[in-house]
Amino acid sequence: METAMDELDAWQARVSDVGGRVVREALSHGTAQAGRAGALVAAAEATALLGRRSARLLAGEAAVTAAVLNAVLPRLLGEAPTPASDLLVQQFPVLVHGFAGELADTAGLSAAVRLDAALPAASVRPARGGCSVVQALPATVRRLPELDAPAAVRVAASAVLAAGDELHRRMAEVRSEREPGAATLAEAYGTLYAAAAALHLWAEQAGFAEEPLWQDAGWLHAALAELADRLTALLGLPGPASDDIAEAYGKLLATAAEARSPLTPFGSTAAVAEQPAAAEEDRDV
Repeated sequence: METAMDELDAWQARVSDVGGRVVREALSHGTAQAGRAGALVAAAEATALLGRRSARLLAGEAAVTAAVLNAVLPRLLGEAPTPASDLLVQQFPVLVHGFAGELADTAGLSAAVRLDAALPAASVRPARGGCSVVQALPATVRRLPELDAPAAVRVAASAVLAAGDELHRRMAEVRSEREPGAATLAEAYGTLYAAAAALHLWAEQAGFAEEPLWQDAGWLHAALAELADRLTALLGLPGPASDDIAEAYGKLLATAAEARSPLTPFGSTAAVAEQPAAAEEDRDV
């Protein structure tokens, strides 16, 4: 548990350190490139932020969460990728079962996405396996109409979910981490996690609605579009219909840079409630 948490803490720090630099460098090459880079950095920020918080609340998922983040975050940040963990592939049967049944610790996940809530000093929830962030994805996609998500976001989210269904079908056929293609499926799972993290966090952060990068769910639309492209490419599926969100999001980032505003959707707020509170018994199980 401590090793997993150390890894997750390190990822949060690394994303905070390099994210803005990646976006500023991309802006020097035009708004379209900046939009794509900024979308992936936004996805990385959401992934690292929710991964770190959820692992503290859902102790039984911490090792899998760390393996997922190690698989996907280097790629989102444009760094040298790390080989997929055998642990992640070995957990495919549990992850497939959990996704099929939408078996998520909704109370723990709900606490994790509330960035104004302090984390407990230690998890007191029952240890469970699986990955609630991904396993709650279908329910969050179903909520998008009631959350007034823009049509383009709903289309992109549906494309991600459809690819996620196919991903889990293929994961169910894997019998060993040594099988050809197992590592690619692990990378795809990390990409799906990133999309789920972005959706969960966007859905619960009404207080950010007036922030520039949140206008019309701009950062979420851009992130989902990039992640859907990556996910379908990893699975060899036809990609979703392209739109002009990369250019549009790049212009938002250029405006933010000129105003010296944050270049990521959570900016300095990624550190909100980072100090653990005293542990209290959680009876909502």
